[in-house]
Amino acid sequence: MALAAQAVKPLILLHGRTIMPQCPHCQAPYEKGQRYCSFCGSFLLHPEHGDTFCPQCSVRVSPKQEFCHECDAPLKGQAAAAAPSPAPPSAAAAPVAPAAAAPGGKMQPWAVGLLIGTGLAVILLLILLFGRSPSAPPQPKAEAPAVTAPAPSPPAPVPPAAPPAAPPKEAAASLQEQMETALSTLREAQLKKDITKFMSVYSLTFPGLEQKRADTMSGWENFDYTNLVFTVDKVQQIDPDNAIAWVTWYIDTRNRRNQELSSASQTYQVRFAKEMGHWRIRSLQEAE
Repeated sequence: MALAAQAVKPLILLHGRTIMPQCPHCQAPYEKGQRYCSFCGSFLLHPEHGDTFCPQCSVRVSPKQEFCHECDAPLKGQAAAAAPSPAPPSAAAAPVAPAAAAPGGKMQPWAVGLLIGTGLAVILLLILLFGRSPSAPPQPKAEAPAVTAPAPSPPAPVPPAAPPAAPPKEAAASLQEQMETALSTLREAQLKKDITKFMSVYSLTFPGLEQKRADTMSGWENFDYTNLVFTVDKVQQIDPDNAIAWVTWYIDTRNRRNQELSSASQTYQVRFAKEMGHWRIRSLQEAE
């Protein structure tokens, strides 16, 4: 993905030549301030976070990204996996030692006779045991004891009903996942320019709801999104139906008239409200 070129000052001068920083993934030179490598598409900002890669297209990405900027693969849950290292070759299987051949030889005649005699004696003993054993006499039939009806017991006292338990508070991780689900729907609607899906993320009480629809459709007529990534930096629950999230958007757009590329990032304080079981945006403002 190409980005708008930005004029930068030379970093180091060596014999009249400018030495530019290199991509940590493919070592291709790039200009200072550039977000993605022009050769391999790797993410160039925040190299101190380490090398993480998209598990689908192997492009280097930021650990905070929710989606790959190159192939749009989701990075949440499995996240940006570290670059796989080649597995060591398995050790060769140890050769199985051939079994030692049993020494051959003929059995002595006296041993054969002893085995035959022992077998005959065992057979005769079994015939005598099973042929003379008397059958067991039939057991007398036991009479069933008379059953007497038990005396009715007084009814047990009914314990008072316990008060209903208060609903458990949502865990912070679960609440953040619900916020991210709503923002993912908003991101998909922006990329596909689906106004119905876009407006479904906003509350019916959002200030200037119709103006928001008009401004969004006007922006889609003039710009195309080439990349759209968000991070949820913090979530604070006010009550079971209201929460505030601090969200940072990283946006790359192309002007449809002159094909000019531009990049921007902005952090918003977004207030969510639960309506009909779904979290929707009730208000938002730029965070300082």
